[in-house]
Amino acid sequence: SGESGAGKTESTKLLLQHIMNLCKGNSQLEQQILQVNPLLEAFGNAQTVMNDNSSRFGKYIELRFQKNTVRGAKLSEYLLEKSRVVQQDTGERNFHIFYYMFAGLSSEEKEMYGLLDPSLYRYISGQFGTWDVAQRWKHKYQEVCNALDMVGFQEQEQVDMQAILAGVLSLGNVTFEPEESSGSVKVSEASRGWLRAAAVMDVLSQLVCCVPCSPWSPSVSCCCSLCADARDSIAKVAYGRVFGWIVCKVNELLAENVDPEVELREIGILDIFGFENFAVNRFEQLCINLANEQLQHFFNHHIFQLEQAAYKEEELPWETITFKNNEPILNLLLAKPLGLLSLLDEQSAFPQATDKTFVDKLNSSFKGNVHFQPGRGRVLGFSIIHYAGKVQYTAGGFLEKNRDTLPANIRGLFINSVTPLVTSLGSCFGVGKQFTLEKIAHRALAVLWLAGLLTFLCPHQHSLMVLMERMYSANPHFVRCIKPNSRKEPGVVDSQVVLLQLRYNGLLETIRIRRDGFSWRPSFEEFAER
Repeated sequence: SGESGAGKTESTKLLLQHIMNLCKGNSQLEQQILQVNPLLEAFGNAQTVMNDNSSRFGKYIELRFQKNTVRGAKLSEYLLEKSRVVQQDTGERNFHIFYYMFAGLSSEEKEMYGLLDPSLYRYISGQFGTWDVAQRWKHKYQEVCNALDMVGFQEQEQVDMQAILAGVLSLGNVTFEPEESSGSVKVSEASRGWLRAAAVMDVLSQLVCCVPCSPWSPSVSCCCSLCADARDSIAKVAYGRVFGWIVCKVNELLAENVDPEVELREIGILDIFGFENFAVNRFEQLCINLANEQLQHFFNHHIFQLEQAAYKEEELPWETITFKNNEPILNLLLAKPLGLLSLLDEQSAFPQATDKTFVDKLNSSFKGNVHFQPGRGRVLGFSIIHYAGKVQYTAGGFLEKNRDTLPANIRGLFINSVTPLVTSLGSCFGVGKQFTLEKIAHRALAVLWLAGLLTFLCPHQHSLMVLMERMYSANPHFVRCIKPNSRKEPGVVDSQVVLLQLRYNGLLETIRIRRDGFSWRPSFEEFAER
């Protein structure tokens, strides 16, 4: 764990390499496992203002061993930031893979996928990079292709996958205009070419053309906005499904091939997005910071509560070490029926509710709560005093993102596609029921995709509840990553930035309990043998 940019993903890669080296083997499986991280980075990481290679999802890697030999691996992913596909803030980029494709594909391949100059695409904000950066991306693209080959993806699967990604980019340039004769909405003449370029989505025009105005949206301008929302929904779903399919495919290829009767030992590595506090913090930052609140609580529970309880049980002379307990913050967010998430679900259920009515409800419910502050100024929002500090959230879009509604006929569009991979992605839409934000949060670690049905990109994926149970039943080791400076510069240590992290992580108290406590606790059997 640690802040965004503190080195969690790099530490995970080093830890995996170390474990593979300790196995003293050089099997194909071990090499495949090492290729998984760079593959997922390309599709799940992006540049943010805090980190040039920021994980926009959480991952849990299980390694399974028999007699000190790796026999298989399994990957679970959580909370992919799908909204990044359609919108990025100033100084940020879309997921790496889009830029790698532009830099790495040949002219013939770009023509095959219908890709034009990157400056034309709205979903990547018309941004690309310098020649040096493009060369680095070209090298990265080749690494991704090598990783796909090494892990075992078929050539046609790779072609279909890139066709979908190219289609997503083209889809973002589709715009809408009123159909004067019928009072409905149609794809604008200027963007017809983009719709054809997104032909991997085949019958998209059935969804986005000629949408009649309804009683809920009486104006044509509102209908245009609804069509744009539907377009963005398709793009987010398509990308999220591709990412989930990659994870499922990796799990198929890395599954252990051993007798089910054989008991395997496991090492699990949880690499999750770090605490974030940007100039503008949205729904996604609340999800990420809530997950970090839960991890901090788990750390406190294990390091302080369980350890001191063991000393008291054995009646050792011990002066209790106090620590900063973040339970009140979790109660503010997760309590029923008046926690922030419960209130968000409640407001999401009302068609007439708005982000403003949601904020008004928060202001009245949490008046006087020391961990909540009403928004100030003209921007609709509120502030939460997290364990790592105060974060001001912009409330615009909270209800929409929590509902994560999709037009009912999207599933049919995917299933009827002529591209096999699109069809298989669409067939997952019926899996599972609609989960509300609050139900997921109370059932799990709150490593949450607070958006409902699309949480579970693969029916066989570990539920968050299983992850929580495993963390509490395992023997955890904590790797606390400390960010040396806020300028993304190597070799520079800002002592104030470091000290702030040591304080809010509770590491000063941890040092004290390690110094005063009993850090080595062998069993009687181990002691006698030694």
